[in-house]
Amino acid sequence: MFKLENVARDCIMKSDKYIPGKPVEEVEREYGVSDSIKLASNENPFGASLVAFKAMVKELTTHSHLYPESSSYKLKMALAEKHAVDPGMILVDNGLDGVINTFGMTFIDPGDKVVSSDITFPAYKNITTKMNGKLIAVPAADDLGFDIDGILEAAGSDAKIIFLCNPNNPTGNMIGKADFERIMKAVPETTLVVSDEAYFEFAVDEEYPDTVSYLNEYPNLVVLRTFSKIMGLAGIRVGYMIADADIVEVMMKARLPFPVNRIAEAGALASLTDQEFIERVVSHTVSERIWLKEQLEAMGMTAEESHTNFLFVKLNRPMGTLYEDLLRKGIILRPVAYKGTDYFRITIGTAEENRILLEGLKDILG
Repeated sequence: MFKLENVARDCIMKSDKYIPGKPVEEVEREYGVSDSIKLASNENPFGASLVAFKAMVKELTTHSHLYPESSSYKLKMALAEKHAVDPGMILVDNGLDGVINTFGMTFIDPGDKVVSSDITFPAYKNITTKMNGKLIAVPAADDLGFDIDGILEAAGSDAKIIFLCNPNNPTGNMIGKADFERIMKAVPETTLVVSDEAYFEFAVDEEYPDTVSYLNEYPNLVVLRTFSKIMGLAGIRVGYMIADADIVEVMMKARLPFPVNRIAEAGALASLTDQEFIERVVSHTVSERIWLKEQLEAMGMTAEESHTNFLFVKLNRPMGTLYEDLLRKGIILRPVAYKGTDYFRITIGTAEENRILLEGLKDILG
């Protein structure tokens, strides 16, 4: 008799499936609602820059029959100029998920020790499990921040990789300059430190580290960035890595031949030129983040200090049917359970969406 466990890799059989936030289409089918708002996946509520949109349409109508350049050459050159690094230090892939997957395929051998926080982006656990590595998930500090001492103790002298999501998803907190420098000085060069900075544009705190400036001093540092959040291009999947050129070169051997399509590259490349759009999104996000935090706390909830485009909110009451009740109103949030406590991760939406959320909560909770 055919048994899947006899042919599938054991580490894959034991790994968890990634469950994304519910898409609008699914909620509207399931609950019979319309005009839903999705505040679950940290997407940009303004969509993409018009400049990026026009570039994608042009590329779609002129070159969709041609394979893209494998290395995303034009985008790589533009990113190298933006960050003032050598082009050989840039790797572009199919979203940050693609970068992380390629990175893990390149560097994680069976049994390798990988360290991360126990409440962070699940892609690190996913790739470690797929490669049959050994993940050590360090509990967060009491304030849900990173336990730097715990991370360094867990890493010791033999960790292959430390994953740092900074600012962190889903908690929204950050590792400041002093703690980041402490980590880099403490670990050996044989430990790769990955700083995943998907939300760095929203971290306006002056203590947020400029990690790219550390790359020359620390060849074991890897910096990850994305076009999904600030640029509103989550649907076309473009992420990139800045690292030592030797790291990039060896990862190219594990990377898919054409991971980034022509339309995605054209949109990403054009979006880099629209600074006004970037500034508008950051300004809106920061002001609405402060306002929404105040409103939720006035309702008896606790919203963690955030350096991202979302809030991590403790209900201070049992979840009950609140998540389902919100879905029936066409309001999609991301529930998170951590150490027996119920939280929501709430994306900062448009001003109108944020007010619809508050009205929905008030109506359900009284």
